Amino acid sequence: MNALWQHIQDILGLPAFLINQCNFLPDYVKFAIITCISFIPWLYFLYYVIELIERFVLKHINTFLKLARRVGVFFGAAISVIPESGYQVMASTFYSRKMISKGTLLAFFISCSDDALPLLCMDFSKAPVIIPIVIVKTVVAIVVGVVVDLIFVFNTKIENSNPVNLDLNEPACCDHKLMTQQVPPYWWMHPLIHTFNVFLFATFALIFFEFCIAKGFGSQGAMAQAMFIDSPIQVIGGALFGLIPNSLTSIFLAIAYYKGLISIPTLIAGLISTTGLGLNALSKYNKNNTDNSFITIVLFVTAVVTGLLAYYNMLWLGIGG
Repeated sequence: MNALWQHIQDILGLPAFLINQCNFLPDYVKFAIITCISFIPWLYFLYYVIELIERFVLKHINTFLKLARRVGVFFGAAISVIPESGYQVMASTFYSRKMISKGTLLAFFISCSDDALPLLCMDFSKAPVIIPIVIVKTVVAIVVGVVVDLIFVFNTKIENSNPVNLDLNEPACCDHKLMTQQVPPYWWMHPLIHTFNVFLFATFALIFFEFCIAKGFGSQGAMAQAMFIDSPIQVIGGALFGLIPNSLTSIFLAIAYYKGLISIPTLIAGLISTTGLGLNALSKYNKNNTDNSFITIVLFVTAVVTGLLAYYNMLWLGIGG
């Protein structure tokens, strides 16, 4: 048994051994690649499970749409916790066709963290923040969603369209289509592609930060101070950065926190305003620019207010003072 375990360790350590032999690579590049490679098995397992969940949701889309209509805000806040941008794209598509309310859409958006949460497990000492972040984002999503729906209760008209008749082939992450659950290879192929893409993006982000620390600031602490880690300015900047409609956004936020360059309140603010590809789909399908601007502003204000609340009173998060 010990010999078998040793063989497994040797196999797992082979990528690191080979990369360390590449003397032409700077040490910070080697560190970034080795760190991210070691995370690939966990990512693939997670994304495979998520893919199965997404296939189940899309297969029973009529049932889930009924839930979204009856308990929309609560449903959106709960399901959007799953780190997959497909739900935000789907919610944007439904909202543009008046199938869900404005509050439900905002609940989907606010609860979304895209690919950030899995990457926080790269350092297990930082992983415990995941649960408080999920709780905070879910509660905020429900509160904001309910308040917005109450404000617009007389201006909201929900259509009884059948989602099967809708175009759900809008590209989500990795350009895969939302309605490909009938194609078995996607059950394993999309998680593989997604894992590879996240690995590349995370490696790029980590190399970028390592390069800045090594060549520009000299230390992690110096770079963190230059990024206003002890100031509410960083929280506002994080909320603004989160609005960038791209999967890279959440990855950069997660890696920046992993490297100790941003604070927990900044991470929370950034993850509240990030929507993966949700805002892209919204701007594409919803031609009401005033409405889109309102939703974006609500996202930003919610992110800033929540982040500043966390900044000035960390104890309520249950993760330190």
